[in-house]
Amino acid sequence: MSTHGTNPDDAVRHDAPPFATKQHEATRWSAGAVVATLLLVTACSNNDDAASTASDAMTPAETATTVGAEQPDPNDLSQVCFSPIVVQTDWFPQAEHGGIYELLGDDYQVDAERGATTGSLVFRGVDTGVDLEIRAGGPFIESPVVTEMFLDGSIMFGYVGTDVALSRQAETPTLAVFNALSVNPQVIMWNAEKHPAATTIADIAREVPAISVFGDRPFMRFLVGEGVVPAEKVDGNYKGNLLLATDDVAHQGFATSEPYRYLNLDSGPITVAYQLLHDTGWTSYPQNLAINKLRLDALRGCLTKLVPMMQHAQLDYIADSARTNAIIIAAVKAFDTYWTQDESLTSYAVSTMLSLGIVANGETPTFGDFESPRIDDFIAKAIPILRAQGVEVPDLTAADVATNEFLDPTISLP
Repeated sequence: MSTHGTNPDDAVRHDAPPFATKQHEATRWSAGAVVATLLLVTACSNNDDAASTASDAMTPAETATTVGAEQPDPNDLSQVCFSPIVVQTDWFPQAEHGGIYELLGDDYQVDAERGATTGSLVFRGVDTGVDLEIRAGGPFIESPVVTEMFLDGSIMFGYVGTDVALSRQAETPTLAVFNALSVNPQVIMWNAEKHPAATTIADIAREVPAISVFGDRPFMRFLVGEGVVPAEKVDGNYKGNLLLATDDVAHQGFATSEPYRYLNLDSGPITVAYQLLHDTGWTSYPQNLAINKLRLDALRGCLTKLVPMMQHAQLDYIADSARTNAIIIAAVKAFDTYWTQDESLTSYAVSTMLSLGIVANGETPTFGDFESPRIDDFIAKAIPILRAQGVEVPDLTAADVATNEFLDPTISLP
């Protein structure tokens, strides 16, 4: 691995939970982390120099973004970015994170204890002069990604969906700079062989006794409010297991994962049907690369050069995922947990993301951009639900949670 900079080793971890699907990460909170976050936010709110205080945690390279304004090499990040560039993901390595792993050089190394994969940041064969560290979420962190971003100043990017950004905006404000996935792969799924006539969530809600989800999910409140699912059929006790192998119900999951896993059960294949939450009107951008908003000015120079690389990397991954999938599989194997990945599953996930438009240009030709009307529409749906759940959410617009400032508008999915 290259030695472009210091490799921080302060990630928070906890023991792996006894189930193996990724929805759980978004719901897990550590009481200690919550207290720490509240203390941090209080300190910032009482300090008129909050933004400069946040900048104090940055490395000298980050704060010196104006040095050498004219770069002879457009791929050189060493004068405008700190090293390593740390990305905190929301789960174990998987195809949904492929665009970020695409940027890892062949010198990458896996730290199984920390759940981190680190190597030179290489863009289309060119070493950019900095390192990239990709941290796994799930059992490797005790608090949500957003909280980690504010507790650990070494983290530059976190995977933060629009719904999460809204719910945390009052205390830990983030700003999304690139949407890696245009459509949320999250679905409600059911046994297609037992319910051949069901094609939508509304259909299956009439045929099964329960729809199982993790806790009190905002999207389920939305579906209940829209009359799609009767309130009495919502079961908030889902544990993340492949429930259709034992129960005739419906449950939340991901189009990129569980349908394949069900087809490959040791006990015999199960064909599932599903509907994307996106197609019900719950149109959150699911996996945005977001920054701590207090650091925007200090990071601007780096973002200007790095975000277009991220756009290209995601498209390069979709076009030819074999090398990067091998990195993902190797990292998961090294972690040696309940989570597994293999070549067939990662290939399935990539093809599914393309076929369902999960990776897509959206309404404009620019790949990875945010559509303000879509976000504003989602805000109008989500904020009343979040407030009804007791979450403090200020009045917001699309510009408060996402920006297209750093995207190259000429980059597009063919």
